[in-house]
Amino acid sequence: MAISSATDPSATPTAELPPDLPPQPIQTAPVLTNNEPKHEKLLGREFWESIGSPTTIVAPMVEQSELAWRLLSRQHSPPSTLCYTPMFHSRLFATTPVYRNQSFNTSLDGHTSTGDRPLFLQFCSNDPNDLLSAAQHIETNVDAVDLNLGCPQGIAKKGHYGSFLQEDWPLITSLISTLHQNLRIPVTAKIRILETKERSLEYAKMVVAAGATVVTVHGRQRHQKGHNTGLADWSVLKYIRDNLPREIVMFANGNILWREDIDRCLVETGVDGVMSAEGNLYNPALFLPVSSSWNARFPRMDHIGREYFDIIRHQILPHTALGELQQQPKHARGRKKLNEVLKDPNLTAIKSHLFKIFHSLLPRFPEIRNLVGRASTRNLDNPLKEYDEAMDLIAAEIEKELERNPETVDKNGEWVGPDTLLAEDEVVDPENAENGFVVVRDGKRYRRRVPWYRCQPYVRPLPEEAYKKGAMTARGQKTTHGGVRKADDEAESGEVVERVVKKVKTGEEVLEEEIKDAGEVMEAEVDEKVKDQLVAG
Repeated sequence: MAISSATDPSATPTAELPPDLPPQPIQTAPVLTNNEPKHEKLLGREFWESIGSPTTIVAPMVEQSELAWRLLSRQHSPPSTLCYTPMFHSRLFATTPVYRNQSFNTSLDGHTSTGDRPLFLQFCSNDPNDLLSAAQHIETNVDAVDLNLGCPQGIAKKGHYGSFLQEDWPLITSLISTLHQNLRIPVTAKIRILETKERSLEYAKMVVAAGATVVTVHGRQRHQKGHNTGLADWSVLKYIRDNLPREIVMFANGNILWREDIDRCLVETGVDGVMSAEGNLYNPALFLPVSSSWNARFPRMDHIGREYFDIIRHQILPHTALGELQQQPKHARGRKKLNEVLKDPNLTAIKSHLFKIFHSLLPRFPEIRNLVGRASTRNLDNPLKEYDEAMDLIAAEIEKELERNPETVDKNGEWVGPDTLLAEDEVVDPENAENGFVVVRDGKRYRRRVPWYRCQPYVRPLPEEAYKKGAMTARGQKTTHGGVRKADDEAESGEVVERVVKKVKTGEEVLEEEIKDAGEVMEAEVDEKVKDQLVAG
């Protein structure tokens, strides 16, 4: 049985992983003599309480936390759940109307009519003026603006943003204080821990002193990504929370597979809320409390898929230029206009979302996997037609499975759930994933087996497991199936993911192994479907 490291209280970060880069010299942050905001606004805990005191948070994810996905997540989460937009590039957002309008539709995103609040919008940036200009375009449409200081990918290193600003405290101070002083809404920031808890605390204090009213701390260091992701260190998160002023709101990020992990993180670290990226993508019902029905907590994949399509069909498509194109004769429909419509982030994200929602189903049915891989939204009369066809096949296979192996239900006809109590002396084999996961609830151990047709987390192997399987070497290299070693800089540059994305865009078959390889080099919080125009400067 595989132990979910996130839910096993005895699990601690391994001490035998490849180390991060040697500590880099940190430029001391300037002392701000006047950092008062020009506009009156709520800050700190008072602000957090004004938006419902959210304890569950959908993370910012490039091309993954777009409006349609946020609405689906909100339907399966507590009402107070906070969502972040995808990360946007501040310079492009400030200077390029096409990019800005494609990224954020002010008549839909964050609009009260769609129920898309509370909402924070995230930017990556290395220029205070660009950042302020970008933020001023949307400050009336969101509750706060967040600065990304956590992205660890090669594209962020190349563009000098995200976690690659973490040694440049003067620049970070300038970025945050510029927003704090000039915006009518609060500024927040998302950071990663540094090599020691003391240094991590000083980093968080600097961000707060610059004006961040909420700080989200990812419990992993910058080098922890791909096969080397490892475990987030909650002890550092607790240390930071214990030593920050209580007025400052802090969110935790990392090690979340199940709702039980969220509850345990809140207790063990003392943070105000828990953010999830990857866990939410695989199961949008992740945030539902443990008191919810099992059927609600682990919904059938076909039901979730159809809900997702309904949101796109009824709340997204009517607001695109698709209707205008449909009214035109086919010969008059411009390819350029069609391509612009199809660049809507709510449409470009569909395939990626489905591969994650259906991750435990697709390996069983290669023909469905290939159908999803080839599907596109280019049918003007019914953009979701090809995806609907795949969904029909998925629903049919699930019904066949339920006929063969009916779920156990209680006297009310409700599914009794995936958990069975483990005996106190029962030995657990961590190498055998077929027997399910171990979760700890109310001090007791349970074996959790979620049926393949219900939404469930993807559990990436710990680095030491990747070493054993030959996926990594002691030098931090990746080993391909042909035995050829490729340095981690391939993953860091995003080439693995770009290869998959290129296949998706051209309609080529995407193999499950390729999806897994791409997933292994993706940092959960930032989808590595990188684009050249996202490079800062």
